[in-house]
Amino acid sequence: MQQMLSIQLPKDEIQLIVKQSASQYFDELIAGKTWTLDEFRRNCCFNRERSWVTLYIFSEFRNEIDYRKKGGWLRPSKGKGSAYGIFAKPACEWMEQNRDRIEWEAKMP
Repeated sequence: MQQMLSIQLPKDEIQLIVKQSASQYFDELIAGKTWTLDEFRRNCCFNRERSWVTLYIFSEFRNEIDYRKKGGWLRPSKGKGSAYGIFAKPACEWMEQNRDRIEWEAKMP
């Protein structure tokens, strides 16, 4: 007959382990990845319309998020037929830190 081993861990310890595991899993999902505009808006913008994202995030914060600047994550489109390029990990980090600065309720003009 097998005997079962039981280990008691404090709730705080369990929460820390789960948080660390989730953070590591998330980093593995996005580290080194690039997204299209559609992937970015689905993952970070409540699936807002493309034009809304380009106006209220890409245009509004272009001086902060341009990939040529420290901490930037957006490679802008060069016009019709040119895609946006988004570095997923720094984009997620920036969105988390700046989500209160974005006018989420703003309507298109």
